[in-house]
Amino acid sequence: MMAPAQASSAPLLALLGHPEQAGQLPLRHWEGVLQRARSAGVASALSFRVLGACAPEDLDPRVVAHLQSARRAGLARAQMARWECSELAAVAADAGFPVLLLKGAAYLLGGHPFAVARFVSDVDLLVPKRHLRAMEDRLLAQGYAAVEMDAYDERYYRDWSHETPPLRHPGRPLEVDLHHTITPVTGSLRPDAALLFAASQPLAGSPFRTLCPEDQVLHACLHCFHDGDLNLRLREVVDIDALLRVCSERGDFAERLLQRAQVLGLQGPLWYGLHFARRWLDCPPAAAILAALPGPPSWRRRCMDVLVPRAMLPAD
Repeated sequence: MMAPAQASSAPLLALLGHPEQAGQLPLRHWEGVLQRARSAGVASALSFRVLGACAPEDLDPRVVAHLQSARRAGLARAQMARWECSELAAVAADAGFPVLLLKGAAYLLGGHPFAVARFVSDVDLLVPKRHLRAMEDRLLAQGYAAVEMDAYDERYYRDWSHETPPLRHPGRPLEVDLHHTITPVTGSLRPDAALLFAASQPLAGSPFRTLCPEDQVLHACLHCFHDGDLNLRLREVVDIDALLRVCSERGDFAERLLQRAQVLGLQGPLWYGLHFARRWLDCPPAAAILAALPGPPSWRRRCMDVLVPRAMLPAD
């Protein structure tokens, strides 16, 4: 039986997985689809997928107008992220230690075709823990300032989180989040950050590095299912789906991903990321990789199939 949240989001999920079917969706369903897409942070991704798969004349003109608006908004956010990264490049250029871009900014500067369709809300940086204070000082010297918060939250970030308090340059819309690892120090899963840096790859034309493709997928899965904030989680599953579709063009990617998950101890998050990318978006590469990955007990799988849609899909 389909969970209520999944049933109400079914038209949106169907279009994200099979955008070529958009012309067959009755007009009366589009209002709910667009509302849920906006609340889940995937309106831009939906617009790029649908407009890339369907001719405008196959859709109602009012639907096309909304999709084109979402597409322009996504392009504008991507432009903001590129510009912010160009400013951050001056901070990272002579740092003397690796500075990695994570998630949306990494996908964008890495040239992933789906990245311009991703709603970017901040720029995530990753540096070795021993250089965290030095990097924060460099950012502060360039005019960035910590987002105002109370003493309790400040201490939480400093003592218990995997990042510093968010930073923002006055007058700019995007925050900069500075990390020293990819999961909170209090989390049950704590992959060795040194292994992430060792496997990282240079970003051509910039002083930044990025996680290797396998680690990008694993990070997306880990962030989706091992983070306390459940907002925008459908966006994370869309990321997993898009990364898998791009990276699986390399013939040995599945084997490398499975090996890397074992090395980092992230087989659990990987299984759930693949499972819901296949279940919600019919992601083709996910099925083959899942077949070779040990899954959770059947009772836990049934519970997650009920609870995850309730927690992660946009509400009515």
